[in-house]
Amino acid sequence: MKRLFFIVVVMSISSLLIASSITISPDTLSTTIASGGSSTHAVTITNHNSFPVNLEISILEQPAAGRMPFDVTRFAPEPESLFRNFTPDIQYQDENGNWIDGIRCGTTPTPTNMLSLVQNAIDNNRSQRRSSRNLVNVQVAWHVIHASNGAGNFSNDMIVDQIEVLNDAYAPYDIFFTLVSVDYTMNDNWFADMNQYESAYKQQLNIDPVHHLNIYSGNMPGGLLGWSYMPYSWPENHYMHGVCLLYSTLPGGTSYPYNAGDIATHEVGHYLGLEHTFLNGCSTNNDYVGDTPQENDGNNIYNCNNTDTCPNDPGMDPVHNFMTYTDDACVDEFTTGQGDRMEDMIATYRPGLLENPIAPEWIYTTTNVIQVPANSTVDLDITFDGTAVVGGDYAAHIYFEESTMDTTLLLPSYMHISGITNLELSFESLTDTLYSNEFSNNFLEMTYSGVDILTYEFNYDLDWVNIFGGDGTMENGETQFITFNFNSLFMIPGVYEGDVILNTNMGSFPIHSQLVILEPLNIDNESLPLKFTVSNNFPNPFNPVTTFSIDLPAQSSLNAAVYDLYGRKIATLLHSELNAGSYNLSWQGRNDAGVMVSAGMYFLKVDTEYNHHVQKMIFMK
Repeated sequence: MKRLFFIVVVMSISSLLIASSITISPDTLSTTIASGGSSTHAVTITNHNSFPVNLEISILEQPAAGRMPFDVTRFAPEPESLFRNFTPDIQYQDENGNWIDGIRCGTTPTPTNMLSLVQNAIDNNRSQRRSSRNLVNVQVAWHVIHASNGAGNFSNDMIVDQIEVLNDAYAPYDIFFTLVSVDYTMNDNWFADMNQYESAYKQQLNIDPVHHLNIYSGNMPGGLLGWSYMPYSWPENHYMHGVCLLYSTLPGGTSYPYNAGDIATHEVGHYLGLEHTFLNGCSTNNDYVGDTPQENDGNNIYNCNNTDTCPNDPGMDPVHNFMTYTDDACVDEFTTGQGDRMEDMIATYRPGLLENPIAPEWIYTTTNVIQVPANSTVDLDITFDGTAVVGGDYAAHIYFEESTMDTTLLLPSYMHISGITNLELSFESLTDTLYSNEFSNNFLEMTYSGVDILTYEFNYDLDWVNIFGGDGTMENGETQFITFNFNSLFMIPGVYEGDVILNTNMGSFPIHSQLVILEPLNIDNESLPLKFTVSNNFPNPFNPVTTFSIDLPAQSSLNAAVYDLYGRKIATLLHSELNAGSYNLSWQGRNDAGVMVSAGMYFLKVDTEYNHHVQKMIFMK
């Protein structure tokens, strides 16, 4: 089956007119599928008009509600770094064809001590997050600053070409750029010196930095080609974020050999968290990307010839990498590691970009236009695909647009992925029975068979639960044992329950946990039982609770559990070491997951070290 995915370029829906002459049934799609599975649902489109209609179909994923940003430390640049005074290091042509001295990049390098702190934040966030996004839509707000004589006042076509250059460079890493707005501002001072007036024009012109990449084009002193700021500079919503470009570096500009649009590619790389490949020279961590070979910070960074300025380290100098200083004709690549680092940076420091609408891969149809004949109905299959996404909740809007009628119909669609791909758990729910002031240990066995490293962590808000070994990583074929410690210290008899959430970088899964605290032991020291007995449960048949007693003549371990007709254990009622005495127990008709069982016959099985007992119980509804 051919899949059609719809990537957003420019889309603006100011209002939706729901036409009664065209209807869609059902009015909402919703499905739950296991991790790695898929399901297909048919929707019926009815045309009540006396003429056929053509509906264009587009799908946009909707951001998750209530985003909780990861709390990270940010490092505002020193004030003096905002006033750039660098030595010229390149030459390029001006609009008259004259060669002038210029500066390749004005982005301030991050101090090494800050880079280690940033790496710690990324690592912590990676272990906690579940990103539901397989694509990132970077919405671009472009601000053209030009002079009164027309300098810098270029056409929208150059901006569209620049967005295409960005998409060519970043699309392999699932990052796409959507041009959503362009504005023009005539200001001779701002245009002549974008460095000096940066704060002024950014405060006035910026558009929602949380969800937009703001790009400002104009002129720059000293022949500077552009600059940006790292994502960990200032809060996410600060107006200073964004990219500043010399207007003649856009595709078709005059700043040869830097006029093919890759100055913007380079500066957007900084915006998304990439350092220069030559940062810190031949040191081990140089740019904190493992697959960009080290290169010395010298004149070699401007040379497109194959060089190896760090011969003690693997690989030749990355002269073709977008984050070095060679010219536009030479640079043409990022590495896989740089793609991963941008993903980490976005999730940690620019999570607002993950809230922008995208064309999802997890829901699709096989056509982007469907014709519905007059006074007829047509069925359309919508497929939910959980093979390439992690566990959790997803939402999308399917738009059906009839342009001649100025009509757009909306079909909300939701998918829940249960489970975690390639991870097997020895249990998915847990019930234990204790008396007050006791504890017990239960062991969860996790076996992982995936290719990528699994990072996991257990989160819970249950006072009676402690988990040991609750965070770490797993590789293919690895098994981990996690201890679930239940304790009833100072707790009164009753049933307590809640969820322990297993969070991983591949999804989340709730493990329902239940603790049953029994009534105090009924022990009469003067009349200890002489033999082992289990009373008939009463009432029987029952609904919803039945009780029974156990006489234990000597200290022993005791297990009491309920089984169905197929011999499967349904509920654990008691698992403990007990002194001699009489004990009253009950069953509430629920399984170990806390779910009410079906009506029917069940077996109560009581075992001690020396005795075994089985009796029938009938649960009625």
